[in-house]
Amino acid sequence: MVAIEDYLGREQAYVKHVFLELYLERLVHKTASRFDHIVYVDGFAGPWLSANEDFLDTSFGIALNALRKAKATWKAAGRDVRMSAYLVEKDKNAYERLNGIGHRFPDILVKTYPQDFLNALPTILTDIPTTAFTFFFVDPKGWRFRLHDLATMLKRSHSEVVFNFMFDFINRAASMKEPTIEQGVDELIPFGDWRAKLEDAEQRGPSSEDRKRILVDAFGESLATIGAYTYVAETTVLRPVSDRALYCLCYATRHSEGIKTFRDCQIKVLEEEAKTRATTKIKRAEAVSGQREIFESLHDMAPNDLERKLELARTAAEAAFLELVPRDPALIRFDEVWPHVLSRHILRLKDINEIAARLRKEGKLIFLDWEARKRVPDGYYRMQRS
Repeated sequence: MVAIEDYLGREQAYVKHVFLELYLERLVHKTASRFDHIVYVDGFAGPWLSANEDFLDTSFGIALNALRKAKATWKAAGRDVRMSAYLVEKDKNAYERLNGIGHRFPDILVKTYPQDFLNALPTILTDIPTTAFTFFFVDPKGWRFRLHDLATMLKRSHSEVVFNFMFDFINRAASMKEPTIEQGVDELIPFGDWRAKLEDAEQRGPSSEDRKRILVDAFGESLATIGAYTYVAETTVLRPVSDRALYCLCYATRHSEGIKTFRDCQIKVLEEEAKTRATTKIKRAEAVSGQREIFESLHDMAPNDLERKLELARTAAEAAFLELVPRDPALIRFDEVWPHVLSRHILRLKDINEIAARLRKEGKLIFLDWEARKRVPDGYYRMQRS
């Protein structure tokens, strides 16, 4: 399990790895019930700045442990699922450490590739069995990346991807007029008409959140377009002691269960991030002033930013819900709506269920199949706006 003690001075990496651990443990366990082979691919494995001798503070270490746990659980239930990890690292020194990881996990097939990810990718895609379920983790050290070069990977069936979108760097690059930089950002975000949207926003005086929404939405649209993904969402990782976005973990899937699990994990991660950032701020303030108790009291009295964010998400989700449901006499199933609402807003499925039930009581929605004594809708329920 990842531990904050291993991330001194790199608390943002801790938040990223908390998400990865939560999501992969759920993903691997669930997909192993249906697929006989699960593959994890890490395009930029490192390790970098690892403080844990078992590499539990690295993306590949977290993934290998998730694979091992799921394999053992299913084997105890009489199901033997193959688990594989394909790890890529072009840095020579980092690769020397990476290459010896396989002996620690004899129950998992570990393949390592000492080269650039794009050069290794054709071999990796050939090595992965067509029937295997694959999770791709793309976490480049820089932001320059031609997204179309990943098209074959993104289009692969039975797969999901998380891409670390380096927002802080990309946001600055998006405003630069140097031709080489402009080309680089266009290649990373080929869809979404984001330049025109940024120019339009500039006339209104955009906030940093406006710029983030435009750029991240356009990148998500690019992922969805190239990879034919049904649902795309992101979770933002903030700088440890300021309210500025550092990077965004962009997630793409074709399955409603995936987006449901993503949001469940995201909210837990946001709760952990809030605690971690509060502790980090207090420690740094104490180092400057020596008055820890004062800053702890100020933190306790401060408004709950996360709860406010979730409340705004509930309000926005209600509007999105009504927007997606057609008016009488047209009908739509509940399970055709809730995944799209979740892909747009930071909520859990239980929040969507509660919104639907309340809108029914208020007469704004009609459910033709609602059964007696039911508190929330089932997926097959047909519905319409009154």
